[in-house]
Amino acid sequence: MSETSAILNKVPRKYLPELFKVTTWGRLLPYFLELQKRPLKSKKALAQWLADLSELEAVISEDACWRQINMTCDTTNKTFEEAFTYFCMEIEPNMKPFSFELNKKLLACLFTKDLDKEYAPYLRSVKNAISLYREENIPLQAQLNLLAQQYGSISGKMTVTVDGKTYTLQQAAKFLQSPDRKLRETVFRKVAERRLKDKKELNELFDKLLTIRHQVALNAGFKNYRDYKFRELGRFDYKPEDCFEFHKAVRKYIVPLQKML
Repeated sequence: MSETSAILNKVPRKYLPELFKVTTWGRLLPYFLELQKRPLKSKKALAQWLADLSELEAVISEDACWRQINMTCDTTNKTFEEAFTYFCMEIEPNMKPFSFELNKKLLACLFTKDLDKEYAPYLRSVKNAISLYREENIPLQAQLNLLAQQYGSISGKMTVTVDGKTYTLQQAAKFLQSPDRKLRETVFRKVAERRLKDKKELNELFDKLLTIRHQVALNAGFKNYRDYKFRELGRFDYKPEDCFEFHKAVRKYIVPLQKML
């Protein structure tokens, strides 16, 4: 499907006005308040409430993605950077407490147990989100988003020259798939050397991320960020220990086989 046809076939909105755009938290607030106050007196009412909530979240998510895409594509554009920063510092932090209350409202509804089984994975994710929510983590998570933005800004400016042409590191990655070993090695070294130029800045950024992520995990009752992130990503079917066992199996069985080939 082409981009044009995808836009033409876009599902029409039923809750938000068709031309509604996410600009400020003030414009979003009435919809969160309405969903919070709306009575849920039947299974049908609950299903409609969920559909409206899903539409609101989808519109906000799409807007956030475009802000990040625009900023990443042009790291020198201050307007794009400010738009993304505004979302991270003003919209998302204000939205999270409402999302928490809406999740609690869903689980407290008498008709939630009557929902079709297709809702089971969603309800599991809602329960998980409630268990992880900590008010003190909201400003920390906003900081993490901004630090991640800084990483994108730093890495987005990195370029290397191959055969007289300039490439971003992402574009240069295609040369690492070349059958020409000499070309692969040349590009690999150029990429590594370019990254080293920003070593100090990247290391300082990593240290900040490490400190804040660890505090987020501690606030949520976890010993480390790895275990917290497993839960946040909804990895319910396997644990970090299962990953370690998989790594051992690859080392024991796959690596020797690869060497034989």
